[in-house]
Formats: sequence, structure tokens, C-alpha cells
Amino acid sequence: MTQSQAVGPFRVRPHLRNGAETGKWFVDVPASLTSTGKRKRKLFDNQGSALVAAQRLRDSIDDITGLLKVRKQNLDASFDDAADGWLADEELRVATLKKRAASLTVNAYRLNAARAFFGKTPLAAITERRLTEYQAARLKAGRKPVSINADMQTIRQVLKWAVKQGMIDAAPEVEAIPTRPVKVIVPTPEEVVRIISHLPAYLKPLIHFLAETGCRRGEAINLTWECVDEIGGYAEIRARDGWTPKTQSSERRILLSDSLLNVLRGLPKAGPYVFPGQSADKPIGLFRKTWARAVREANIMRNGKPVHVQVKTLRKAHATWQAERGTPESVLQDRLGHSKGSTVTRAYYVQTTDEARKAAVISLPVGAAAETPEREGSTA
Repeated sequence: MTQSQAVGPFRVRPHLRNGAETGKWFVDVPASLTSTGKRKRKLFDNQGSALVAAQRLRDSIDDITGLLKVRKQNLDASFDDAADGWLADEELRVATLKKRAASLTVNAYRLNAARAFFGKTPLAAITERRLTEYQAARLKAGRKPVSINADMQTIRQVLKWAVKQGMIDAAPEVEAIPTRPVKVIVPTPEEVVRIISHLPAYLKPLIHFLAETGCRRGEAINLTWECVDEIGGYAEIRARDGWTPKTQSSERRILLSDSLLNVLRGLPKAGPYVFPGQSADKPIGLFRKTWARAVREANIMRNGKPVHVQVKTLRKAHATWQAERGTPESVLQDRLGHSKGSTVTRAYYVQTTDEARKAAVISLPVGAAAETPEREGSTA
């Protein structure tokens, strides 16, 4: 039988099955040199490959400490190191159109507070308790639970990346802070028309488009004329240089109504964008104050109180209108740019309106059978 061979603290052994050699070879790594503290065995196709791998491992041992250099680097890695490495990899995802640049900007922003709290803390010292202390500190600073939970999602991504890099054995888990569901008031189509009537002329086509298509604001303002087919009657949401939709499912074709097509046909085509800003070669900018003023003037009321409607509510309004008219969920998901079978569509976008609640009220027919029967033994 072929003998095993020592390469420094490692040993190269033949792979056996039922006592017979298979031709493959193992490299045994002792527990003292692994990140988990447990012995590991790596299988190779032949003895030569196994010997080369073992020699590389031997060369990576620090002559002074006797530890693997890579493992020592991992043990010394801080949260800042992991955050820097994760962000660098995410930048590559943006460069290869796998992630939106805007999403990376949000991630970097959400890591600011985590960096200030953890900073040079070794990754191995970031435990569930330490993460909970971070949540408590953010609450004390006046941050809302929903914002803290979003921060924790980004932190979790960094820690999972660190696990893949061998910096830590496992990412600690922590319970999310409970949040109260936000009640969204969905305007009716007639109320949206009322809001549009109070908008300046340059905003009316954009809001009309958002309400009728259910598109995200970013999808609409980045829509270019080359993605609109005025003859076919549709608009396409697709990636282009400098802009990428939220997900792969976000790339889609949306059929447009005749009235919306007529609105688009009447717009000037001085630049690439369907809804340009002050400069024809740039998309429309922020219009939060103008929108809020139009909503106030439209006087949308519920239970005698004015309702604040946000631009992003139009997407939920569109989903709700479609659901109430019986649009199949698969069609709605395709229109909104959600993946097939996603639970987000009905759990988050489709809202229950007062009209739907009223329609669900059941009134039993009142007759002799519904009258209260007399008790036994009762006398007139």
C-alpha cells in the first residue's frame, strides 16, 4: 500500500474505499491550523496535485507564530476590514450590472453608523449580544425601528461575506426590532385625477404615467424615448448605460392605455428622456414640495381628516386597483416587475380599501327564522 507523506505539519495520504486505493489523494490539515479548530481533509485527483497544495500551505505558515498567515490575517480582521472588502465586491457587482449604483450608495450610508459603533472591533468579538447593544444604542439615538432593521440587514450581508472569506466561522443572528405596520391610505382613481389637476404642466404627464403603469419613480424618470413604442402601445423598462432596474424581474414591457399614449405623443422630444428636467439631457429632479402642495389642494379626506398621499403610494394604488378589478396575480406581478410567485405583491403592495371592506359586509335576510325564539317555560 502506498505510504502517506509528511509536508511540514500537513500529511498527504491516499484515498481509500473499502480498504483499496482509489487513485485520489488527501491533504490532512491539523485542527490547530484551521479556522474552525477542527481537522480538515481536502481531496485531490492525484498525488502530485495534493503535494503541490500541501507545499503551498507549508509556505504560508508564519515562521515565528507557527500559524497560517491567512488565518492570522482573518483573526486580526475588524468590522471595518470586512465592510471595506464587502463594498469593494459590491462595486464589482455594480460594474457588471448585477446591482444598481443607487443600492450601493444606500448600503454605504447604512454602514456609517455600524462603522462608528463597531469600527476596529475584531469580527470574532461581534456576537449576538453586541449586535443587540448596537440596536439599543440606535434606539437611544432616536432612530426608528424600521431604519435600524434596515441597517441590520446590511450588517448581516457584511458578516455573511466575512464567513465566505473565512474571516469568521459563522455570522451571529439577532432578532429584529418589532415594528407596527404602517397603514397606507390608497386614493381612488378619481382622487388621483384631482391631484393631477393641481400639478404644474411639466409634472402632469409623469404622475399620469406612474398611476396608470404602477412603475417605480426611478423607472419612470429614467425612461428614454427609445424604450417607448408609440405604435405598439407599450413602454419597456430595461437596463442601459448608467442605469439598471432594481432586479432582473424589473425588466419588462408595460402596455399603455390610449389616453396615456396620447399624452406621451404630445410631449416634446428635445432630449433622450421622456420626462426631462430643466435640462433636456437630464431626467426630472425632485418635486416633493410641489407634489405635497397639489395633494393639499386636492383635499383628499378620510373620516373627515385630510390624507397625505406620497408619490410612491401611486404604485400601491395601482396594485390595489388591479387586484380589485380581478387582475390575476401573475399578470400583476409581471406589470409591477415582481418575480413570479413573490409574496411581496399581495403582502405589501395590494391594500384593503374602505370600499372593499364595505363590499365584504354580509347582511342576513331578516325574517321569521331570524327572530329571537321564546324561551321554554315562558308565559305570555
